[in-house]
Amino acid sequence: MSETGLHEIRYTTAWADRPLRVYQLIGTKPGPTLAVIGAVHGDELEGPLTISQLMETIEPAKLSGRLILCPVANPDALAASQRCSPSDGLNLARCFPGDRNGKPTEVLADLISRYVIGPADALIDLHSGGGALDCPIFVGFGDGPETGPAAKAMADAFSAPVVWRHPAPLAPGRTLSEAERIGIPAIYVEAGGGIAPSEHALALYGDGVRRVMASLGMLQTASAASQIDLHVYGSGDLDAAILSPATGLCTCTINLLESVAIGDTCFEISDIDGKLLTTVIAQTSGIAMFLRRSRWVNSGDLLMASAHLDA
Repeated sequence: MSETGLHEIRYTTAWADRPLRVYQLIGTKPGPTLAVIGAVHGDELEGPLTISQLMETIEPAKLSGRLILCPVANPDALAASQRCSPSDGLNLARCFPGDRNGKPTEVLADLISRYVIGPADALIDLHSGGGALDCPIFVGFGDGPETGPAAKAMADAFSAPVVWRHPAPLAPGRTLSEAERIGIPAIYVEAGGGIAPSEHALALYGDGVRRVMASLGMLQTASAASQIDLHVYGSGDLDAAILSPATGLCTCTINLLESVAIGDTCFEISDIDGKLLTTVIAQTSGIAMFLRRSRWVNSGDLLMASAHLDA
């Protein structure tokens, strides 16, 4: 496809009424291909809203290269406003590169790997904390030897208030690990909005994507970079974070970006009669990056993920 302008391609999924909708915005001048993905999780609307706005406002005459835009990576989860796909219970963000003969979510990951990530020279994956988690607005990247320097440059260009560096190797199954596998730089973005993102977060997301595009030579101008307030590092693997040991009412006793030490009380979990069931203490020192905001938790739910101050 070489005709300038916006073009849509619909790929058949396991859900007849919910295809994977992928858009290509082709500029009038040659340049790189950037893929931008949203709603890998169905309760994270920053991505769809940002990508929709990009499609409305970026003019092909001012674009060098091509955007591959996947506003809703997981239409099944979005329809249910759930983090994971209700049809098979799988987390799309753990299924890459996917399996074209697998379960519905694995097939979806395969389609995205082949038709969104595969043809790109760089990737931006727009996430958020969803309905259950709060987090600061930050951009994350993996610092692997082949793609790390270019990914760091993209993260710096995005210019979120916080930058989270993930030492290699990245945890498997992610869009970023798939991008690293095929040798293209990638970043992801998080915020605390979920199903009701703030206008501030949406503006920062949109401006950040445009700044990355400008850094890649795809746009001539973009808004001035914002100040980066904090650099942190750590695995960022939420599957290895602090989980709830009990089911009940949850009270968080710390704040986002607060430094915690081993033994600090971070959460209290009570029964519905008010009786304290357990306290959850920090097992490692670090900076609180994700905190549970849903006041009800089930045993095994994610409570907290932390990082360390980067030099």
